[in-house]
Amino acid sequence: MTHIEKRYSEFEAIHKQVKKIPGMRIPEFPPKKVMKWNSKVLEQRRLGLQTYVQGVLQGDRLSKSMLNFLEISLPDCQSEESFEQSNENIPSHHPLLSFTADAFLQENNRSSLPDIIVQGVRMGLYATSRDDYLLG
Repeated sequence: MTHIEKRYSEFEAIHKQVKKIPGMRIPEFPPKKVMKWNSKVLEQRRLGLQTYVQGVLQGDRLSKSMLNFLEISLPDCQSEESFEQSNENIPSHHPLLSFTADAFLQENNRSSLPDIIVQGVRMGLYATSRDDYLLG
């Protein structure tokens, strides 16, 4: 698996290039939100961009600029026409693209504090006498 990092502005630039290709069906591009540092907003944007790129790749035509953007290399072609002709020999399945979740956006649920809810449930289910509750 290959990992690439791109900024939202780079996705906007490739979207503008892909829109110029005649006959290319382009999915809706996810908008940029004002509160861009909110983890939920960033995760929604990541999922939106993932859906967008997969939609572009599922189209009938592969954009050479999109493949370059994703750093996917195909056999060298002399021109755009020969690139399109070479697509005829490519198997009909489409590449799967997945964006991994950003670990820094996830809240850290591991704490040095005890989880009193879990402890209470365990005591309620497994304690055999009143003394077990007090020793817990």
